[in-house]
Amino acid sequence: MDKEFLKELCEAGAVASNEHRIRDVLRKNCMPYAQELAYDGLGSIIFTQKGEGPSILLAAHMDEVGFLVRSISSQGMVMVLPVGNVRTFSRFMQEVTVTTAGSREYKGILNGVYDEDKKEAAGLYVDLGQDSLEEVLDLGVQPGDMVTFSSVFREYENGRFAARALDDRAGCWVMGELMKRMAGNVHPNRISYAFTSSEEVGTRGAKTAARVVLPDICIVLDAACNGSEFVRDHTNNRQIGKGPMIVHYDKNVVSNRAMVELVRRSAKELDIHVQDDMFLNGGTDGGVLHQDGTGHPAVVLGIPTRYGHSPYSIACYRDMEQMVDLLECLLMKLDKEVCRQIGFEAEAYEV
Repeated sequence: MDKEFLKELCEAGAVASNEHRIRDVLRKNCMPYAQELAYDGLGSIIFTQKGEGPSILLAAHMDEVGFLVRSISSQGMVMVLPVGNVRTFSRFMQEVTVTTAGSREYKGILNGVYDEDKKEAAGLYVDLGQDSLEEVLDLGVQPGDMVTFSSVFREYENGRFAARALDDRAGCWVMGELMKRMAGNVHPNRISYAFTSSEEVGTRGAKTAARVVLPDICIVLDAACNGSEFVRDHTNNRQIGKGPMIVHYDKNVVSNRAMVELVRRSAKELDIHVQDDMFLNGGTDGGVLHQDGTGHPAVVLGIPTRYGHSPYSIACYRDMEQMVDLLECLLMKLDKEVCRQIGFEAEAYEV
């Protein structure tokens, strides 16, 4: 397992439309395994392995939840605006990094006021230890600068680890490792790996990336966590160490049933346990991908984590490695006839 690649992904700051550092990591680690490289106009980066068969698009988003500098007070406090759904209590007393347009980085403390009536954080600001507007401006900080949590990659016991932005750097790592595997396989497909921009602010990059790729089939990788880690029964299908997730439903897409069954068959062949999940809130890149053009059969798969959208999440290496195994097996099955059946040209679900 390439843990250094995963560490690089997790420690590179990237909120929506500020993903250049992730693109740098991906170009370094993935370009040797692709024949084509493309971008959409929003900043999604797309690697393609050529093939004569159907066009398969895999997607995982690069951006993380974080903040943007909104204004600077006369006392030198950097007022910020959340980008994406940052957990409420992750908005208080956290170390963050302010990154300027000139790529200078400054550490500071994120804080705010808890609004008891609205049950939310208000007046968010970053304290850089300065005392005036002029001092902060001298640092090069200005409105629009990116602010991210300053978390570092940490290994735990029992094959677990903690890092920030596992939603969805976990999916990005899986796709990067899958590229290495598929580069050594003889397969029938044209496979495109889209690392999408701006998912956390409305699944924007997936829509534009699809117009670059023109896929026949879409596979989406994302990450999810349960609301309470004290719940380990049938209502929690996002348990780390229990295997990859099939996401049957989110608020924007219902996974294609034939694709779901093909994933199940692949998992059974590999003796991989999968968790059956549904998102009652929130969406994924699958929401726009399955509606692109005249529509594409799509399946959403997930990597279980704990404590998403916060300074640290916890995940399990085995879940991620099993996801790579599962996708490799799935891609090898997607020949022209299988894709024809999935695409409703033949009204059959036995693939």
